[in-house]
Amino acid sequence: MHVFGYIFLAQDKDYLVPATEQERALTEYARSIGLAITEIFVEEQAPLQQPFHERPQGGALLRRCAAGDTIITMKAAWILSSAVEGERLLRLLHKDRVALHCVDLGANISVPEKRRLIVSEGCAELVRKLLAALSVCEGSRHGQAIRMAKKHRRQQGKYLGGPVPFGWEVNEEGFLVPNESQQKIIDQIVTMRLERWSYREISGKLRDEFDIRLSHEGVRKILAGNSKRQATPGMKRRTER
Repeated sequence: MHVFGYIFLAQDKDYLVPATEQERALTEYARSIGLAITEIFVEEQAPLQQPFHERPQGGALLRRCAAGDTIITMKAAWILSSAVEGERLLRLLHKDRVALHCVDLGANISVPEKRRLIVSEGCAELVRKLLAALSVCEGSRHGQAIRMAKKHRRQQGKYLGGPVPFGWEVNEEGFLVPNESQQKIIDQIVTMRLERWSYREISGKLRDEFDIRLSHEGVRKILAGNSKRQATPGMKRRTER
């Protein structure tokens, strides 16, 4: 059985705890639970938000672990990174029977512990449930942020994404504005239609004269869209903004 210490050197100096101080804390904690650290991994360059398994030393540590091993770190936040990633990591460690002790929590948060011949979940199950709940909250906030951003763009009259209609383009400010060269082609399409050209005939004309390949259904949609915009002045003002 191996006992691994994990030291995280924060890039933000305000949260940096010297490696010597962390090592001392890990050693004392290990001694308090009857263990001795056999190897220490020091993470120096990874950002706090980076998933543990993607960090250079974090990934190396996980590859070294086997069933029955123990990881000790000073703070849970330094190894869990986020609710989603933390839940995933604890699920992996629990499956592999690797204990994760956090000095700031004073407990093993990944697998049940044996205490006086009684198997106790301790705070492991509580932490997993808490992270699962936070993951749902984070996902909800992310979805809400996307919806709010789209609502804000819609109120400004900005383009919300998807295929750009023929005759239009998206400018640098995110607004849908007329594409002059394509608008001229639309004018010719409208003229041909007024002259009783069929959709298929217009499609052939566009292919032969402008090398534009639009199906007869595509021509019909362009004409329908053009009529709708002409009948909706408010929309035209927004796109020309």
